[in-house]
Amino acid sequence: MVTIETDVNRPYVPADGATLTATVDVEPGTQTGVSERHIVLCLDTSGSMDGAKLDQAREGASWVFGLLEPDDYVGIVAFDSDASVVMRPTKWSETSREAAMSRVDDLGAGGGTDMYDGLDSARTALDSLGYRPETDDAVRRILLLSDGKDNSHEPGDFRELAKDIDESGIRILSAGIGTDYDEETIRTLGTTARGEWTHLESPGDIESFFGAAVEQAQSVVATDAHIELDAAAGVEVSEVYRALPQAQEVDVNWRGNAARVPLPDLAEREDQRVVLKVHAPSRETTGEETLVDVTLSASGREATDRIAVEYTDDNTRLAEHNEDVSLDHRQTVVRTELGKGNVAAAETEVEKMTRVHGEDTAVVQEAKQQTRLVDEGGRQERNEATRIVDDSRVE
Repeated sequence: MVTIETDVNRPYVPADGATLTATVDVEPGTQTGVSERHIVLCLDTSGSMDGAKLDQAREGASWVFGLLEPDDYVGIVAFDSDASVVMRPTKWSETSREAAMSRVDDLGAGGGTDMYDGLDSARTALDSLGYRPETDDAVRRILLLSDGKDNSHEPGDFRELAKDIDESGIRILSAGIGTDYDEETIRTLGTTARGEWTHLESPGDIESFFGAAVEQAQSVVATDAHIELDAAAGVEVSEVYRALPQAQEVDVNWRGNAARVPLPDLAEREDQRVVLKVHAPSRETTGEETLVDVTLSASGREATDRIAVEYTDDNTRLAEHNEDVSLDHRQTVVRTELGKGNVAAAETEVEKMTRVHGEDTAVVQEAKQQTRLVDEGGRQERNEATRIVDDSRVE
């Protein structure tokens, strides 16, 4: 059963109001059945992929094929100067590993990089299966691998494409390999389409990227997950982040006092967390007030909670502070900025953490260490910085 739990850093606020930090933790529950997986491998086959990278992409595809169940669908799209559907999405029970591998083995490397057309073709291929988001619960994935920069499209173009792909129920897991790919594009694809983005240091990492993505898709409990926020009159919500499983800033669109925070598909043993800032307005009376009603919806399931505080003039109560919630917010902001390579912005947040929580706090020390590693390192360190390990939830 899917559940949510909210918490705030300031449970008591004065009559003239205050700004507080809130968390929404999502417990995905367990599977009641295994959903079909609809997966398209979207592979860069430009000239720079020739050699070890393309060889390992073939090995990664072979690994994917070994993880599929009879009712799953798999397709392959390759892109260089143009995109081509190498294998349309096919039910695994209606083909063979040998037939699929023959398509992969025939791939060659050459030409430029039209990643945009590759993604668009992958989306069209998946849509050909006739998915209906209101009734179907298939787990839909595009697994993108590239080592280069699109020859004619900028990250902003990919943001709009990724939004369209996300709205059709498809999650993008994007991976850049090497040093020459456009990191902003890879990150944009993963975050905008509620997936993940990752940096692969060497060709040997490709197989594990594909394998982990397919295995995670098998553990999905619910698709099309989102949190509805319904703020009370005068309440303002800002700085919304997905903190787990990967630190990502969320662009929230409000309609009046209501907004939707999209979440990645819910998977077993993979808790999710959203952190946000909430401004509690002034009140003429004391007592408990609900600031935001929170509803989690996923595959027809719902769970509810609320972000609430108590207005009081009791100075002892006003001094109460849940430090863990504040640290969750600051840590998520730091890691999001580090993922973008914005070391200066991360350092500013670390300074705030240090002033408020002290030099010796474990999370502060971790944030300083991570910031130093990103400052001295490269893409691998930036990607690792976005992963927050919640030790309290490790079984």
